[in-house]
Amino acid sequence: MEKIQTILIILLGLGVFVWRMVQKAREMAARESRERPALPKAPGLPTTSFQELLEQMKSQNKAGNQPQPAASRPTTPAGRPLPREQAPVAHSLERTEVDPRSLETMPPARSLEAPTRQPRLAASLPRATALPAREDYWTRQAAHSPDEARQAARRRVQAMLRNPADLRAAFILSEILKPKYE
Repeated sequence: MEKIQTILIILLGLGVFVWRMVQKAREMAARESRERPALPKAPGLPTTSFQELLEQMKSQNKAGNQPQPAASRPTTPAGRPLPREQAPVAHSLERTEVDPRSLETMPPARSLEAPTRQPRLAASLPRATALPAREDYWTRQAAHSPDEARQAARRRVQAMLRNPADLRAAFILSEILKPKYE
């Protein structure tokens, strides 16, 4: 019994919902028909016959071919004469005449009296492939012993520390790097 009541309540709710939607659609259609302007009706058929219209047009053409009197001043649709105002000529601030010039850079001017280098023959230049055959990793390592490298580094550091600006930079770097390596 409860299931039947539940189904009836659902159907009743659905029916009310559909009924309200139909009523809203009718209201909307009625409101739109009231708000929409009425369509203009087509004009009726003329009461004159074709022959009468043809005669009217011929008489208008005959009257139109006669020379018109000198054109009077033009008038507005209301019949008032148009004012004789002249619009000022428009002036543009845009430059329309631009001197054509190249955007390429000019090469620097050279004095013709300046001496030029003498051309060298390629035969006098060293050959790129003429490296000594003994120049490999092991011979370079043997030429640079660790003691010599240490001595060269020490000499470079001492030379740099003689300059006050380099000494100041070294002190600042030592303060910066001290926490990192302690």
